[in-house]
Amino acid sequence: MKKIDMHMHTYASDGTWDVSELKEELIKNKINVFSITDHDSIENIKNMQDILRPSDNLIFIPGTELTCEYQGREYHLTLYNFDIQNKQLLDMINWTNESKLSSNKDYIKYVSEKYDIISFEDYEKYEYDRKRGGWKSANYMVDRGIHKDVPTHLTDVINSGLKAELKGPEEVIKTGHKSGGYVFLAHPSYHYKNSRMPIEELEFWLEAGIDGIECFSPYNKGQEQYYIDFCKKNNLMISGGSDCHGLFIPSRKIGLPEVMLEDLNIKKIL
Repeated sequence: MKKIDMHMHTYASDGTWDVSELKEELIKNKINVFSITDHDSIENIKNMQDILRPSDNLIFIPGTELTCEYQGREYHLTLYNFDIQNKQLLDMINWTNESKLSSNKDYIKYVSEKYDIISFEDYEKYEYDRKRGGWKSANYMVDRGIHKDVPTHLTDVINSGLKAELKGPEEVIKTGHKSGGYVFLAHPSYHYKNSRMPIEELEFWLEAGIDGIECFSPYNKGQEQYYIDFCKKNNLMISGGSDCHGLFIPSRKIGLPEVMLEDLNIKKIL
């Protein structure tokens, strides 16, 4: 039986591990099949491919976690086994990241009017170690002593009303398919404070064109069968992953929930 984890992050987005550290953790935790799904990034796919050896006994599936917006809320879609040189996909990823960076800058300009100890000019010069996890604006606000931690920062960002412009689900899914990949709805219960996503919304994502659902996730605990039943009824693939961010979010451990390849339906992307 092969242990699997199809959802994890490196320092290329908001995790703390580089590919060598991740590989070490995979071997230590006896995970055989895995994917890196950095947020709107493919930076570490080639880096991981370059260090894998047959003796590692690891099957690596290229992945990324794409961001979209539906009914005013941010959602995540994991994309697997795509062409990492597909121009349309790369253009969309770059557009999304530029939108996020622009929104972060708008937020810093907004809060700099409230605090004398920060400024946009200071933020522009600010640098941080990417391997600490998180992202620039969050680490800046923590390091300057305005926010005690990243959750506090996120709450303040939400309260500011400022957010990035994002593509809609249909466009993101269509682009993912054009890249040759398979699109999954990531951690559905995350969007409902660990409660089940309503069947009506699952049907929306089905109609939008997803290929599968991440049925096994830290957020879906106790609800796995609900999503599995929906997938089986609608001929969707079944995935699972830890959403591990290394040391950035210690509660999300690599390989948890513990899932075996036999528990899933991902034959098309192996």
